[in-house]
Amino acid sequence: MNRTYESTHRSDIGDKYASKQWRINQNEFRDILIDEYINANVKLGYMITRTYYYDDVNRDEVVTHNKRMNAVIDDLFNPRRRDEYIIGKKHFIEQHKPSLDKIKPIKIKNTILDKWELDWNTDIKPGKYHVHSLLTEIDDRLIDKPNRKIRKTMQELYGDDPKTDKEEVKTDLLNQTLRKRCQFIGNSAQSLYIQNASKYLMYDGYIGWKGLVAYVTKTMYNVDMIDTVYDNINSTIYK
Repeated sequence: MNRTYESTHRSDIGDKYASKQWRINQNEFRDILIDEYINANVKLGYMITRTYYYDDVNRDEVVTHNKRMNAVIDDLFNPRRRDEYIIGKKHFIEQHKPSLDKIKPIKIKNTILDKWELDWNTDIKPGKYHVHSLLTEIDDRLIDKPNRKIRKTMQELYGDDPKTDKEEVKTDLLNQTLRKRCQFIGNSAQSLYIQNASKYLMYDGYIGWKGLVAYVTKTMYNVDMIDTVYDNINSTIYK
C-alpha cells in the first residue's frame, strides 16, 4: 500500500502525485517551514526575488551575497538589533537549466554532397542563478517613528511628499536600499522584485503567505535538492 501524507496547511486539490515519495518529502518540508513561522509567532511579510544579470557567478558567491543582503536590511531597519524589530530572513537559491552556447562557426566538408558547410562550435553554458528570499513582517513603528537612515532614505524617495500607505513605503525602502548598497543587483525591474505576502493568493494548494513557502520550495523534494536550494548559513527567522 502506498504511503500518503496529509498536509495540515494544504488545501485538497486532488493531487495525482500524492503517493509519490518526492511529493511526500516536499510537503513534509513545506509544513516544517510553515510551522516554524507559526510556532515563533511571526508572520511572513515579503518574498524578494533577485535575478543575476551576469553569468560568471557561482553558488558560494550567491551565499555571500545573501549575507550582504541580510546586513543591508538590518542596517536600515534595525541597526541596534532590538528584539522587537527583528526581521527574519530565509534564502532559496535556484539555478536555471544549462544551455548550449554557440561560440563560432567553422567550415567543414560535407563529403556526401561534396560541398563546404558551416558548423558551430558549441559549449555547455551553466544556468544563471536567481534567489527567492522570504522576509518576516516589518514593524509599523519603524515607519511611524523612523530612525535616521530610514528618514534619509524616505527623503530620497519622496522628498517632502511622503506616501501614506505603510506597506508601500516598506517595499520602497527595501527596493531602494538593496539596489543602492548591493552591487550584485542590477538596475532593471527584472533584477529585483518584491512580493507582499498579504497579496499572494495561492500556489500548489497552499493559500496566502503559505503559498510563498510552497513556491520557493517547488524544487525541494529530496535531501540533495534541499541542500542545494536552501541557504542554511544565512537563513533564520530569529535574527
